[in-house]
Amino acid sequence: MRNVAKQVTKSRFEDHLLLYVIMYLLLIAPPRAFRIKLSEKANHGELARIPTFMVVSIELVLRIVFVLVLAACIEGFLGNTFYETHRLDVFFVTLVSVGIVHTCAYFLIFNTRANASVKPMLALLYRLIRNTCYAMLTGFAAVIPVLIWNWDHQLPPYTDGLAVQLYIWTSTGFFVLGLVEARYMNRIPLGAEAERTMISG
Repeated sequence: MRNVAKQVTKSRFEDHLLLYVIMYLLLIAPPRAFRIKLSEKANHGELARIPTFMVVSIELVLRIVFVLVLAACIEGFLGNTFYETHRLDVFFVTLVSVGIVHTCAYFLIFNTRANASVKPMLALLYRLIRNTCYAMLTGFAAVIPVLIWNWDHQLPPYTDGLAVQLYIWTSTGFFVLGLVEARYMNRIPLGAEAERTMISG
């Protein structure tokens, strides 16, 4: 059991490239602005002279554009009626909103100098924000089987209220799990400590 726990602890999104790319493009994985800035400084790139918050902003805008283009493509493929009746616009708006909150929290909390430690309360705050964002998204996964069932039986997607109830209960459950994880996980989130660098601005 301890070996399994160690493997889970060592596991990172980056170890699974395809999954990580999908999560990154969908604004779920943390931003990579710190790594980009560090790489640019090492290679004397153009972004090395730009303040870190600008790098974060540019990265965030590009990721948002990808999500919006994806949403437009899905709407074009499925049709406007299907897209609106199944409230896919709500999903994508939530996805973008959660991504913005997560990115801002990550930047504001971990944008400290490498020789300065992140305060435990700030690390706890980040985990609470991140886990709340993830809980809001997890609820959508529970809705999918209901929507498929209703579509297959030619029923309106949300008239019985089951999909909304499943979303609320699933999101609430994962929110509670997120509170527990944030309370008892003491280490800095994987990747954050490695990405912190001596960047000012």
